Amino acid sequence: MSDALPTSPLLPAPGAKAAKVCGILAIVFAFTCVGIPLAIVLGIVALVQQGKAKRLAKADPQVYAPVPATGLVTGIIGLVLPVLMLPILGIGAALSMPALLSTREHARAMAVQHNLDRAQAKAEAAVSAWQIQNPGQPPSQEAIINTQSAIIKALLKEPELLALKNPMDPKAPAVAAGQAGALGTTMIFADREEEGGVITWSIKLQARVRRGGAEKTFEREVVIHTQEQVHGRTEDGWEVVNPPVEAPAPQR
Repeated sequence: MSDALPTSPLLPAPGAKAAKVCGILAIVFAFTCVGIPLAIVLGIVALVQQGKAKRLAKADPQVYAPVPATGLVTGIIGLVLPVLMLPILGIGAALSMPALLSTREHARAMAVQHNLDRAQAKAEAAVSAWQIQNPGQPPSQEAIINTQSAIIKALLKEPELLALKNPMDPKAPAVAAGQAGALGTTMIFADREEEGGVITWSIKLQARVRRGGAEKTFEREVVIHTQEQVHGRTEDGWEVVNPPVEAPAPQR
C-alpha cells in the first residue's frame, strides 16, 4: 500500500466566477441600446475580478486552481462591443428617424381629421335642426347670417368639441372661430359664395397640418342655404333667375 496522503481538490480563486458572469452580461447588454453604459461597467468589473482571482491563485497555488481566461476574454469583448455598436446604432437611428417622423406626422394628421369630422358632424346636426324649424319660404339674408353666427357660437360651447385636444400644438385649442389659427386647430367661420347666379351660405371648417416639411389644409363645408338670384320678372309675373345671354354685337 502507498503511504501518500490523498490531495484535496483545488478551490476556484475568489473573483474568477464573478469575472466570468460579469463578462457574459457585458456582452449581452452591449447588443442593446440602453444597456451600453451598463455593458462598459460590467466589462470593467469583469477585468478587475479577473485580475484579483489571478493574483490570489498565483500567491497560493496549493489552494486555488489556475484561473481560466474566460473572464478576461469576455470582459475585453464587453468593453469593445459598445465602441463597435455605437456607429451601428447611429446608422440605424439615421435610417429609421425619417420613417419615425413620417409615422408621427401621419398619426397627428389623422387625429386632426378626426377633430374636423366631429366638428362637421355637430355643424350638420345644428343646420338640420334649423332647417326643420324654418320650413317653407326662403329665409332672408339677415336670418341666414344670424343663423351662421348662432351655430358657430354653439359649436364653440359644445362639450364634446371642448374636450378635444390639438394634436399638433397642445397649447392651442382644438376648435376656434375664424379663418386663421394654429396648426391642428379646426377653424370655423361663416362663408357666402356667389357663382353662376346662385348664392350659397355655408359654414366652413378648416385645419392646417404639417407633413413632409410642408403645410396641408383639410377643409369641410356645411351648406345652410342656396338661393338663385332674381334678375327680374316677366309680364306674367314669373321670376327670371338666369338673365338671357346677350348676343355679341356684329363686327364691322
